[in-house]
Amino acid sequence: MEYPVLCALLVFLTTSKDVRGQTIVASPNPAAVNSNVTLQVYPDTSIPGGMWFHESTYILMWYPEGSLVDPIWTSRITFNSTSLALSIRSVQVADSGLYLIRGSMQLIGTLSVQEPISNATLRADATDLVELNDTAVFTCSVTTGSSLSYLWLNGSSEVNASLVRLTNGGSTLSIATVTRYDTGPFRCNVSNGISHDMARQSISLKISYGPSDPTITTNPKMAAYIVGSNISLSCSAQSNPNATYQWSFEGQSLNQGGTQLLLGNSKQTQTGNYTCSAQNSVTRRSASVTTMIRIVEPISAVMVNSAGKQPIQNQSFTLSCNVSGPADYIHWMKNNQMISDASVTDFSVVNKTLTINSVQRSDNGNYSCEAFNAVSNKTSNPYSLLVNFGPEMPVTNGRALALTGQNVTLTCSASSQPPSTYTWVFNGSQVATGSVYEFVPLTSHNNGEYTCMAFNNITNKNSTASQKLTVIEPVTMATVKVLGAQPIANQTFNLTCETTGSVYSVHWMRDQLPLYPDSIRVFSMDNSTLTFSPVLLSDNGHYQCSATNPLSQMNSSNYTLMVNYGPDTPVVMGPWLAMTGQNVTLTCSASSQPPSTYTWVFNGSQVATGSVYESGPLTSHNNGEYTCMAFNNITNKNSTASQKLTVIEPVTMATVKVLGAQPIANQTFNLTCETTGSVYSVHWMRDQLPLYPDSIRVFSMDNSTLTFSPVLLSDNGHYQCSATNPLSQMNSSNYTLMVNYGPDTPVVMGPWLAMTGQNVTLTCSASSQPPSTYTWVFNGSQVATGSVYESGPLTSHNNGEYTCMAFNNITNKNSTASQKLTVISPITQVQIHTPLKSPIEGQSYTMNCNVTGPVDHVDWWKDGLLMSSNNRTNFAVDNRTVIINPIQQSDMGDYKCQAMNAVSNMTSNPYSLVVNYGPETPMLFGPWLAASGVNVTLTCSASSQPPSTYTWVFNGSQVATGSVYESGPLTSHNNGEYTCMAFNNITNKNSTASQMLTVIHPITFSTISDGGKPAILNKSFSMTCSVDGEAPSIHWMKDGSYLHPDHWTVFSMDNRTVTFNTVQLSNQAVYACTASNAVSNYTSPGYMLVVNYGPGKPMIHGPTVSELGANVTLTCSASSQPPSHFTWWFDGSQVATGPEFKSGPLTSHNNGEYTCMAFNNITNKNSTASQGLSIIAGITSVTVKPNTTPINLKQLTVTCEVNGSYSALYWMKNSVSLYGSTNSSLHILNNTLHFNPVTLSDNGTYQCVATNLAGNHTSPPYHLQVNYGPLDISISGPDSAVIGSGVKVTLKCSADSWPTSQYDWLFNQKSLSKNNPILDVTVLTENAGKYTCNAINSVTNITMSKIHKLNITGNAVLPLHSSAGLMLMVLVALFVPVVNDLWSH
Repeated sequence: MEYPVLCALLVFLTTSKDVRGQTIVASPNPAAVNSNVTLQVYPDTSIPGGMWFHESTYILMWYPEGSLVDPIWTSRITFNSTSLALSIRSVQVADSGLYLIRGSMQLIGTLSVQEPISNATLRADATDLVELNDTAVFTCSVTTGSSLSYLWLNGSSEVNASLVRLTNGGSTLSIATVTRYDTGPFRCNVSNGISHDMARQSISLKISYGPSDPTITTNPKMAAYIVGSNISLSCSAQSNPNATYQWSFEGQSLNQGGTQLLLGNSKQTQTGNYTCSAQNSVTRRSASVTTMIRIVEPISAVMVNSAGKQPIQNQSFTLSCNVSGPADYIHWMKNNQMISDASVTDFSVVNKTLTINSVQRSDNGNYSCEAFNAVSNKTSNPYSLLVNFGPEMPVTNGRALALTGQNVTLTCSASSQPPSTYTWVFNGSQVATGSVYEFVPLTSHNNGEYTCMAFNNITNKNSTASQKLTVIEPVTMATVKVLGAQPIANQTFNLTCETTGSVYSVHWMRDQLPLYPDSIRVFSMDNSTLTFSPVLLSDNGHYQCSATNPLSQMNSSNYTLMVNYGPDTPVVMGPWLAMTGQNVTLTCSASSQPPSTYTWVFNGSQVATGSVYESGPLTSHNNGEYTCMAFNNITNKNSTASQKLTVIEPVTMATVKVLGAQPIANQTFNLTCETTGSVYSVHWMRDQLPLYPDSIRVFSMDNSTLTFSPVLLSDNGHYQCSATNPLSQMNSSNYTLMVNYGPDTPVVMGPWLAMTGQNVTLTCSASSQPPSTYTWVFNGSQVATGSVYESGPLTSHNNGEYTCMAFNNITNKNSTASQKLTVISPITQVQIHTPLKSPIEGQSYTMNCNVTGPVDHVDWWKDGLLMSSNNRTNFAVDNRTVIINPIQQSDMGDYKCQAMNAVSNMTSNPYSLVVNYGPETPMLFGPWLAASGVNVTLTCSASSQPPSTYTWVFNGSQVATGSVYESGPLTSHNNGEYTCMAFNNITNKNSTASQMLTVIHPITFSTISDGGKPAILNKSFSMTCSVDGEAPSIHWMKDGSYLHPDHWTVFSMDNRTVTFNTVQLSNQAVYACTASNAVSNYTSPGYMLVVNYGPGKPMIHGPTVSELGANVTLTCSASSQPPSHFTWWFDGSQVATGPEFKSGPLTSHNNGEYTCMAFNNITNKNSTASQGLSIIAGITSVTVKPNTTPINLKQLTVTCEVNGSYSALYWMKNSVSLYGSTNSSLHILNNTLHFNPVTLSDNGTYQCVATNLAGNHTSPPYHLQVNYGPLDISISGPDSAVIGSGVKVTLKCSADSWPTSQYDWLFNQKSLSKNNPILDVTVLTENAGKYTCNAINSVTNITMSKIHKLNITGNAVLPLHSSAGLMLMVLVALFVPVVNDLWSH
């Protein structure tokens, strides 16, 4: 063995470093028993040599030349030396643990091998339990499995581990003091990293509980009841099994059971507290709840009277309120609002009279009085106050400007009570009466001022207003005409606008856009003339003039302006260079109006006319200049342009050839490019890329020759030359250049270190053209030929140097390379030896590593980690002995020693070191505080080796053995100190620990009571928390949040009672009280606090004006809790109950004021509101009628007929008002629509709307469908047919028409068919000709025709389109002779 090599190998294997971010990853992990696992380095890295370990057990070693595997692992593993992946077959639980790579770096990973789970089973100690008394215990077990974890489910939800107790590694679930919500079903799911199993059966608990949350519900639910009411009380409580119930009144038993108590025809003496008691026979618990019932008397009637005097503006007016029955107070209201303005009203001492000192129009309204007592309130029927006044200044409405021939309406209105009468005056004479004045078609005589006078026959006052009306003529014509000469470019040109009618202004447009004057375009003073000075090509376009006045407009038709000019200089397009034999085309164009004519000249002679010149096949004689001349026969101008044409020969051949000797490395080499044709340039390429000259590659003057001086291996490649002129190009075929060379120095590959008994392979390669031959020499003798040398099993005689020689028989050169091989022996056995004395904590302990075979280094491992010396751990000089002094508990673990040399390593079997100690001070677990009646469990544990035994002592007496102490149901006698003593029979030592247990009584129930008094807005209200058990602490909650005292919310000293000084709507919520002590707390059922209030002022919704015969509905609503009861009054009499009043068909007797009274039977308050209803004569019908059938481009008038009086009328199209319509052909005059003319764009749904004070009356829809056509008639179908191509052809006639046209067909002017758009024509010669289709619209009386010419050609033969047809012909041919023969006999 050569010591320098072994030293280098030792340093390579023992020097390691940690690499952050790199680790060993197992896949799969965890893995199932008997599965296959692969361990890989992540991320990928390269380590030239190293070792794999499991914990401290050696698996294999690898190095650049190979690898060595421990025989124990050989049959189970596969190793990839490139990726360093280690694959293990059929893993077992013992294969779990740390896996290490140790080499130039140290990497660590873990593997977990687990046994699959089977047969999960669930059982329960008991299933019939009592709430808050019993404990539920479940146990989950499996038949097989390792590394188990448990998941507990209650129904479909995971059990919250913080609310239960899990023991025995999670396999046992205990629920202390079960509640009604713990019924299950319970299941367990057992899992590990590779499998899981759910227990096949689930377990449900039967839990008895209650009674709790007792409640009493009253029907109907009221704060107070009127004498004679029937009252039902219902009692319920949460209980399993169902509770039994007993009733009592003011603490005295009523000797009545069951959930219901009935109070029929109630009396005032039955007012008081009613209590319901519930009891559960299983839980032996009871609970009760109390409610208050009040029964009282109502008020009978209330009425408003006046002194009979009518209300006159600015005079005094008095109302009085008469009440039947006791009244605590009276309120006066106007329009359902409380009256409080004392500056204009006076009240008597007890509010029985109301005086308005100076009545005004603002005092109009409905007045009522409302009387109250404790159980009822009543509101009088409303008194309607209406003040006479007026008339005020009238307001007139109507058009101030109109066209002659139009109809105009003026309207007049003035504020007055009673309504005024109206008179119209024009030029000092009365022309009409009534609020509306309508004109006949206007003339210029209707210009002037119109005056309306309003008169009130009660106040004997009148008032007037005036309005002016101006009448003008419409614009009826506008036309654009030319003044003077036609438009000539750069000369003056004039247009004028001729009009008819009253024209206020004229405007000009170009291409539908407004036209404005500039330096060239000038308008006359009245805009009627447009002058271009001069006219330019840019002025081309469509011109219009528009004549307008305020009420009409007329646009002229388009005048199209086109200016003559040109020609401009021509533009010649075409090639300037061409090849012989080609044809060329030259084109010439010049801008001109009208278009120019063209002539072509070549070498002084005309060769063509027209804008295009086309040559024949070109020769060199076609070289020269070509001239194009453009001529405008209107402007008598011409213009010319020329172009030269050059003709050349094409390139037809390019070839690469060798000049002189073949290519030899480092010698001169020449290539040349041979060509045919007109060559302008030559280019060289190598491997399809351009080739440029350098210090080695040189081109000749014309680029036709390429010289390599000298040629090199880097010049190998595919060479081409390319010959070109401007119109053609030719590339040569590839010439492949390959240079001979070599051989270079060989490269030997193979191991330089190996174990005895191994086989090694050495390979040799050398760069050469052509390839070399190889010979192997060892210690001066040839041992092999070829590039590969393979040894037999190695011995120490194989140490030495191996030489490879490469030879090139072309270049007659050779080259050699050598490699040394070193052969050494492996380690065969490693064991740990220990003394017979057991390890004792605090004493010295020694372990020895015995090795068979040559050893370079020894390592010690504890629990998979490499050991190093410290103040208690020392190693001998050769690392074969480790001494621990003194030994401690922390030294427990699995120890291994590992021996290594340059070619092998081996790890001993593990030695498990266990240190005896203890016991240490015990730890106690369990409650220090508990409720009486429950069972408690105390557990004791102390660190010790071997494990300790335990004894429990209470008040000086032994009460139990073992680590767990379980009590029976606790009483006050169980208060005291519990001591646990742990004893180790090996160390003969003991240790103790104690814990105090305090037992107290729990809270069992809490509830909220209100004493039966309802909560009424702005009054005091109290709630009390009643508790069963000791409750040193009580907290109140509102909607789940803590309730805190403030100015309005006050708590009693013990927090049991909360009082709202004046309860508000904001106090409405769900309240609960929580009573607690050290071992328990109990939250009462939610108490819903509902604040009773109102009613507020009612709101009445419904019409104030309606028509005779109509039905009306008035609805009343008032803010109130509980909801109010409603009563309707009219003229002092009740007419309906409920929030809605529906009338029958209305008459004049229904005029008046309707009053709604809202009453709250809890707050004993009522409130009223009134609304007046006026009945007027109605509109009975509205209809739309046309004067004729609508036909496109003809006149149509549509009239709106209204039965009944109306104040206004308007038209709608498609539900949109026609007011402001931009349709110039549509005119609206009073109740008529005039279409002048009607067009297709007028199609739609039309309605007219007549209005009065009661609202809108809309006519049924009139659907205007304009009849038109037929238009755009066409015939579809073939123009020709061939006899034999088909039996028939189809012609189809269509036309745009409404209604759909009828169609008649003619053939050569003879009738064929009626009323059918489709015509089928048999393909026969006699059917060729002209087919005419007539489209007839019976409504528009229009007929249109279309002619279609059909050509039919060919011979009349039987069309045979199939083999069946051909067969039929054959049968006929055979059959005819047979028939003839039969006839002859």
